[in-house]
Amino acid sequence: MSKILLDKLIEDLDPHLKSYIEKDPKIRQSSQDYLQNLFENENLISTEIFTTTNDLDSKRTKTLTEEIAELDEYKRNADIKLSDITNENRDSIVEISENLKNINQTITTEMKDKVESMIKEMDNFQYEINISDQLTSSIETNTSMLSNIDSILDLLELPTLCKICILQGNYQESLDISMLAKTLIAKFPKISIFQKINNQINKELNLMIKNLIKLLNTNLKQNNLIKIFNILNQLDLVNLNDNSTSIDLISNNQSIEKTRFLKIIYLNSRFKFITNEISNLTPLIKFNKLSYLKRFIEVFRSEIYQSVSMFYSIINHSLNLIPNENEDLLLLNQFVKNLSYLLITELKTYFPEILSQDLDQIDIKNQLDGIILQIIYLCKSLSKYNLNFENIITWELIYKHEVIKEGDWLGNLSKVKNFH
Repeated sequence: MSKILLDKLIEDLDPHLKSYIEKDPKIRQSSQDYLQNLFENENLISTEIFTTTNDLDSKRTKTLTEEIAELDEYKRNADIKLSDITNENRDSIVEISENLKNINQTITTEMKDKVESMIKEMDNFQYEINISDQLTSSIETNTSMLSNIDSILDLLELPTLCKICILQGNYQESLDISMLAKTLIAKFPKISIFQKINNQINKELNLMIKNLIKLLNTNLKQNNLIKIFNILNQLDLVNLNDNSTSIDLISNNQSIEKTRFLKIIYLNSRFKFITNEISNLTPLIKFNKLSYLKRFIEVFRSEIYQSVSMFYSIINHSLNLIPNENEDLLLLNQFVKNLSYLLITELKTYFPEILSQDLDQIDIKNQLDGIILQIIYLCKSLSKYNLNFENIITWELIYKHEVIKEGDWLGNLSKVKNFH
């Protein structure tokens, strides 16, 4: 019995499943066993009608016939309910149907007439309706921009981000932003917005450079000086001007002009720093001119020596610039010479007043020797770097203006030599 039923059921199956069952004896036998179990289940194939006269009958399992009868009853009730709802809303359904017909008629007839009328009017004014390839491309471009609006807004914020990095002292990050803008220009040369973004970033970098150079005029530690010059070393400062909108990042192959320019920036900033330091000593003049001169020479000695020392340490070692001993010596000599004239001016102004004071000759001699020794030590400290500071001092103070006597100078010079 199960075999006959299985053959009948197989005929209605998908060809693939049919061949699969016929070729595999195990699956065929398993299917026959399943059908046989169904036949042996008396409750499932029973058509006997049970009543609900007791609790045991109410808890029995429903037969297949009962399940089918209940589903038919549920379907009949649903049809009756649907018919009742349709009868109740018959007028609304008719009205909606009429509205849909009217809308369809409007779209198919009246709208067509209006479109034809508009085309005729445009023809009268010699207009042509033509969707060009350029317009289609523009629409596609706008669509692409809208889909990537977040990324575009991020790019537009690059100048602001560069400004924030500069204000927070993250100078290297601001240079990275500038490099990104230049990469976008190289990759998309026809998009003008990237050029505008780059110009705005260059304005921020221009302002950063000016502020960094001003910062160099203050009392900075060597580590901070190295950090600032590392930033300046990555920029093309030679072609920079007040109206510049282009600041190029340069490679490690440094030019001679840029190297010289960085050296001049350093020495100029140190010159301004030293002059600012000695200007702070001016109030001492009213109280004690001797103390003023001693403090003046001491500041000169310490700051000039430190500036020259950091020049070689920062410019020629930390930045790995192109070495040029003759040029370095020339720049340093000019730097020291300009400062020496400041010292000479102060000595010419106040030294005679100190010597003319109504004091014991021994005290005056001691004061004179003290100042001369300070000047000699200043000259000796700079001679380590082959800077000819002593010749300028002796010529201006001894032979030209006769502020110091030659005997006093030689006497104190011999003391220093004997001491060492």
